Amino acid sequence: MKKLLLPLCILFVFGLNATAQQLHFMSQYLQHNSMLNPAAAGLSDKNKVGVSYRNQWSSFPGNPKTFMLYTDVNLPKLKAGIGAYLYKDETGATSRNGIQLAYSYHIISKNEKHKFGIGLELRGLQFAIDKNKIKAGNSDPAIGPIVIDPVFAGASSKFGIDAGAGVYYTNGKLSAGAAVSQIIQSKLQLTNVPNANLAGKLYRHYNFILNYEIPAGDNISLIPNMLLRVVEHAPAEFEAGVKLDYKEKLWVAILHKVKQSYSLQMGFKLQEKINVSYSYDAYNTPISAFDGGSGAHEIGLRYDFGKRN
Repeated sequence: MKKLLLPLCILFVFGLNATAQQLHFMSQYLQHNSMLNPAAAGLSDKNKVGVSYRNQWSSFPGNPKTFMLYTDVNLPKLKAGIGAYLYKDETGATSRNGIQLAYSYHIISKNEKHKFGIGLELRGLQFAIDKNKIKAGNSDPAIGPIVIDPVFAGASSKFGIDAGAGVYYTNGKLSAGAAVSQIIQSKLQLTNVPNANLAGKLYRHYNFILNYEIPAGDNISLIPNMLLRVVEHAPAEFEAGVKLDYKEKLWVAILHKVKQSYSLQMGFKLQEKINVSYSYDAYNTPISAFDGGSGAHEIGLRYDFGKRN
């Protein structure tokens, strides 16, 4: 039964109905803000390029895995910043391959203390179902033979394009932003269900983020943060946490996503420009009763280069 539980959940959760998981999401989103908000692209004093890998519920066959390659660059002469993300998301028989491009126009005060970004994003997404991984005739001791539902007799993959926009402000201490993704609400219908208005539709995602840096001693800062994610036809997700940072060389953080998970994170500078990070997420959801405590592991490697002139 355990072998079938995750694929069935995946077809429900990722079956292109409205859920908060239509977009790829990494627990360490504070390390690459423009993933959630295009207006944050290039607002950092440093340019970045990095990779992230996430492995969730590893005790399940076909468990969710996400790989992401990203960059974030400021273009001071153009008063702008750009960001780019390539990602591959696999869960059981389903996969999502995508590209996300962000552009932000910057309004910066003369002393560069206050920075405001207005951003746009363009997303390309390929959603696919590998029917070879859902073969009729296979059986599970608990429920017997597997029969493929006729609704999955449609195309095995679809590609769609969508867009988003956002605003972001930072003064070095306070950072706040709001963004919306999938404004167009493109359709990626893979099933033969009659109600095409609901099946395969990409729903708008609204993100609201807030964090504030509080000095807590010599070279030590506390950074409380909050994230609210709202998706049409799905429950809102609220996440809050705090990060303890030492000279931007070593940091630890704990975050809580209400009614879902706790995340313990840490990172350090391996060298002056190389950053390594790790997080572990412990879940408190119905599926957690079957995951054997495997949770989610996420690792990141980032290289910083250049500096705003």
